Amino acid sequence: MIIKVCGIKEPEQAKKISELGATHIGVIYFEKSPRHIEIEDIREIKKNVKNTKLVAVVVNPVEEKVKRLLEIADIIQFHGDENIEFLRQFPKERVWKAFRIKDYYDIDKIKPFAEEGISVLIDAFHKDAYGGTGKQINPKLAKKIINRYGNIILSGGLSPDNVETLIKDLKPIGVDASSKLEIKPGLKDIQKVKSFIDKSKAAFHSISGEVF
Repeated sequence: MIIKVCGIKEPEQAKKISELGATHIGVIYFEKSPRHIEIEDIREIKKNVKNTKLVAVVVNPVEEKVKRLLEIADIIQFHGDENIEFLRQFPKERVWKAFRIKDYYDIDKIKPFAEEGISVLIDAFHKDAYGGTGKQINPKLAKKIINRYGNIILSGGLSPDNVETLIKDLKPIGVDASSKLEIKPGLKDIQKVKSFIDKSKAAFHSISGEVF
């Protein structure tokens, strides 16, 4: 079970969200994002989430940037157009590859990454942004991907209002939310975060029988 809250900018919010039970916290290291933070800020957040894994989200990075982030973060989430050859340079247990799913033609793009044993996250497609748009992924496409590949993390417009239903219907191994939990980019509404985490745990319990 993965419950990830992404786009965190403030160490104190990271600490609170960790205490609420998020399994993973995401930070954005992509200059064009309104949620972008610098390396030193990522270090500070890491200090505040000792019981939660830290995921650094990057878009089409150079190799040196990834190596630098691997010294701090637990996982690197590649959210751009990175190919399988590039990702093979890094430990696959510390790599997630995100795919923005527009239509059925995008489903086959996942195959080489899934076969390599790299964790896959699916997000909604938006022509003007790589992520964090609040646009919901097409549930029919998501279900087809999860049925085909199995271990998929679901993202794209997830909120306290829809996460429980989507987990029960689609059965991903994890969920990832950002913009629907925000007051403004990078600043979360803690009550929405708590509701998202609680409802995610309840849904995962209902499909697995495990208590989280």
